[in-house]
Amino acid sequence: MPHERMSSKTIAGIVLAAGASTRMGRPKMLLPFRGGTILSASVSALLDSGLERVVVVLGCDAERIRSETGLAHDSRLSLVVNERWREGMASSLRRGIEECSDADALLVALGDQPGLTPGRVRQVLSAFTPDRMLVVPVHEGIPAHPVLFARGLFPELAALSGDVGAREVVRRHRNEALFIDAEPLADIDTEEDYRRLPESDPRPVEPNPPSPKAPPK
Repeated sequence: MPHERMSSKTIAGIVLAAGASTRMGRPKMLLPFRGGTILSASVSALLDSGLERVVVVLGCDAERIRSETGLAHDSRLSLVVNERWREGMASSLRRGIEECSDADALLVALGDQPGLTPGRVRQVLSAFTPDRMLVVPVHEGIPAHPVLFARGLFPELAALSGDVGAREVVRRHRNEALFIDAEPLADIDTEEDYRRLPESDPRPVEPNPPSPKAPPK
């Protein structure tokens, strides 16, 4: 197992994938990448690392993403919907914690980081020990993903609000964290970000439908 020192502990993975892709203008989780999609690549990294449970939190366009994203059929994988996704990333994190409340630790990843590899995930998992509250990859001093949080931090994570994600909890507990050096990991937020991916696919994905307009008076 990649996290041998924690073999008696249950570590669950959460992939946050509920946003509206407003900067992209089309559902970025469905963008083609390496024979699958942006989201399926991100999720596969967690599954291939050996995690026992992976929860993907959907929100905007949940049904379309569920049916078109090409996620692996794996008994360790479950998809849940955050009906309050408009409130920001913190609400999706809270929804994921609800599904994994019995875990001893959570590994939090982002669905729009297809460059995530099983090796990077294993590096974080293997660094986790009972005397650490969290494990954080960093590049040139800047925290990155995925981040592993011990169970003692679940209440603080669940109490977050807005679109801050978990970085506020990382900031509060810097002195209790183990930081490990890692390569930069790009978010795919814009068309330019997507074009920079080394194996992006030019096939089109339909844009998000426009908001309904009031009939002319």
